[in-house]
Amino acid sequence: IHAKVKSVERGNCNEITTVVEVKDILKSSMPITQSQVPLLTNSSCQCPPLQPKQDVLIMCYEWRSRLMLLDGCLVEKWKDQLNKRFKRWEQRLQEQKQRTARSKNQNTGRSGRSGAPKPSNKNTNTLVSGPKKATKTRNGQKETKAKKV
Repeated sequence: IHAKVKSVERGNCNEITTVVEVKDILKSSMPITQSQVPLLTNSSCQCPPLQPKQDVLIMCYEWRSRLMLLDGCLVEKWKDQLNKRFKRWEQRLQEQKQRTARSKNQNTGRSGRSGAPKPSNKNTNTLVSGPKKATKTRNGQKETKAKKV
């Protein structure tokens, strides 16, 4: 998210609420409104302190339509070249997805089976059916075996 910091407020306990104005959504799995959005941070977070009127790049979590800045998140000063880099990266990802989809479509016709199925190598007529003999196994259950004639 490309955003501009509007205000920073310390809340109860360790909570810091930063109101940011979302300028551009580069990528998101959830819909984020392009307006002023609260960014919640724990004061124990090792993030750099955000200053009002500062443009930043934010990579964070979303929870109940709030942005959560936790450990593992990223906040950097915004640079115009970041937008260009991101767009190039997204374009490469899209091209890669298209290539893999095309190769999957080409390989679907090549299942390895063509023509009639192979005949079975098993000879089913090796034993002649005859009377069966019941034998006991170790645990007392009866087992039936074919008797050779």
